[in-house]
Amino acid sequence: MIRYVLAFVVSLSAIFGSYPRAKAAESAFKVAGLPMACTDFRGRSVVSLQVSQLGDVGRAWVVNTVPYILLDPELMRPLPKTLQVFFYLHECAHHVLGHWYNPTGSSENDADCWAIKQGRERAILRRQDVVNFEPWLAKSGGSAFGHLPGPLRLKQMLACFDGAVETAQQH
Repeated sequence: MIRYVLAFVVSLSAIFGSYPRAKAAESAFKVAGLPMACTDFRGRSVVSLQVSQLGDVGRAWVVNTVPYILLDPELMRPLPKTLQVFFYLHECAHHVLGHWYNPTGSSENDADCWAIKQGRERAILRRQDVVNFEPWLAKSGGSAFGHLPGPLRLKQMLACFDGAVETAQQH
């Protein structure tokens, strides 16, 4: 599946040139009805796309130096709106924090923390919203990429919301 998604993104890069600024970058990308935009650590606009059968809720990609956020609309649709926004911000965080170019063992936790803080600062996420993620994260066993198991991940996210945890790079 990942190979097909990568081929899709590469074909987009070929169609749009080395850095797509066409409709994907011009039109406001919406998550849960809210316009969202992301700029990576180099100051480049991140292209956000909906891609069915992604295999995960979202992914951060870089193809030919072009940063992308891919979200699976079928997997996002049943989630609470605040969790949808969190997942978008989490993928954005990977670009803001430069994880594609300098991954660390704490990249996933740092992306979670950055996303939570951005949601809080933009008045999109309240603490209770994060608490309400619990049933959606409860069964997660974590991932090989560094996502914590659901209950620990939620505890870490709440600590970030409360300001008790800092990301490796503050932006």
